[in-house]
Amino acid sequence: DNDNLKETYDHVTVGIAVPESAMKDFIAWNLEREHGDLGLGSSARKPPLSPLGKSLVSRMASKSVQKHANDVLDSAGGHIGMAKARLDLIHNMESLEGIETRRDQLPANIVTMFDSGIRRMEQQPRPQSEIALHAIAAASSDIRGISIPVLREKLVNIGAAETRSGEDVLEATKGFLLGTLRDDPQKVAVFHSSFYFYIAERYNQAIHRASLQINRKTPRFEPQNVPGMPGKATPLKIARSATMPVVDETPKRFISRKNTREWH
Repeated sequence: DNDNLKETYDHVTVGIAVPESAMKDFIAWNLEREHGDLGLGSSARKPPLSPLGKSLVSRMASKSVQKHANDVLDSAGGHIGMAKARLDLIHNMESLEGIETRRDQLPANIVTMFDSGIRRMEQQPRPQSEIALHAIAAASSDIRGISIPVLREKLVNIGAAETRSGEDVLEATKGFLLGTLRDDPQKVAVFHSSFYFYIAERYNQAIHRASLQINRKTPRFEPQNVPGMPGKATPLKIARSATMPVVDETPKRFISRKNTREWH
């Protein structure tokens, strides 16, 4: 009976990543294919050393070629697309100084990919697009993610469309958030550390605006135990409380500089 073959779930979370050994081989092959024999032992057909290749194998180099390859490996996090983008950034450099200067920057092609993904989310019907942007903003407040019950509460507090489960969130965010497998309650987290950096460094205005809405702090008024009875009110105490000047603690909108005057 075919009815017995019916799956009892709608979505399956499967972690897909290139094994570390295969990623190391790819990085070595890619570098030596472009820049010549760098001593990485790849199977690539190696051209003569490029100017960057000569710098990489020079005794004056501050870091070994293997260290640069390991940096790419760490940044990729098992994602072949991220590895390729980091390698392309190296290929476009002409010196070691250029590599070091831009090592902590997101490559332009990664930023373009993330921007395109956010635009696709914004093109969804408004309820789904609001869920997507705010869920990403909330989940990216911590690299470990956010529990689904807490996220759903945050979405309700800002008036976003109701979510039936974490599956609604994952569907709306188009793969940019993933459900964790070992947390109880389950969490959703950004799919890659580079995307976390993209959000944290405010590369995208739509996500930043959503973050200001969903992550804003609300005042809390905790009950306090006041020991004993309040002291007796005296005319002097009343006079002090009534005549104390009001302290304006609001920040100035503009900074006054010498020989200038404030505009009102």
